[in-house]
Amino acid sequence: MSQIKIKVATYNVGDYTGRDIKHGSEESRKAFREVFAKVDADLWGLQEDVKCFNNETGEMAFDAVYSSSLPNYERYYSGNYNGKAFLTKFELSDVHPIKYTGDLKYRHPWFLTGKITVEGKEITLICLHFDWSDKNVRAEEITQLLEFAKQQEYCIIMGDFNPEDYAFDGKKLSNQLFYKEEFGRFQEAGFSIANGGEFGYFDTIIDFHSSPCPFDNIMVTPNMKIVAADRVAEPWMNDHALVWAEIVID
Repeated sequence: MSQIKIKVATYNVGDYTGRDIKHGSEESRKAFREVFAKVDADLWGLQEDVKCFNNETGEMAFDAVYSSSLPNYERYYSGNYNGKAFLTKFELSDVHPIKYTGDLKYRHPWFLTGKITVEGKEITLICLHFDWSDKNVRAEEITQLLEFAKQQEYCIIMGDFNPEDYAFDGKKLSNQLFYKEEFGRFQEAGFSIANGGEFGYFDTIIDFHSSPCPFDNIMVTPNMKIVAADRVAEPWMNDHALVWAEIVID
């Protein structure tokens, strides 16, 4: 029986700018299209800062960038900023946000979920963008997201984990990062991780003050195995690098 293998990537695309690359420009269109083609993933989890590839013309990112790589794209915004999306060659279904509960001040108040079916196996997708401004809020986001993820038979988690030492609505406490502790919560729940697992740590914030700085990650349930993983960081990038993983599904 042949293995089921798919390539997955997560990318905080920001506002479609780069070093000397302006929002909505032809240089931006070319750069982003090239990096999506280079990675050649079957599935992307995307964290988008803005709705439009070009705010002046209203051109959407799918038309400008994503459609040159893959056909199926669904996203969600609760306002004009901080959207999340799935882009894939597989048919998407049941794409919707799940809001975090409680009276904490969530700057990213929901995660996106959806489903794909790969050779008869239904896989639940999660795209997340955890809060950077308060590690206590982030801890609760992790708790609630894990409660949902652990109920899924097959699950792929993709996103920006923002493991910084801020609290009290943006007060910086130190330069320490909490990726070991926060990724560890997923590992304790049985998830394998691409960034910080057997392939080592990948720096995913451009020009961060220290290394390693593994902000972005892909995680899978025990019935899937990460057989390869790496980052892609192009010279023009000005915020996040992206992470990809090859996954074998049992």
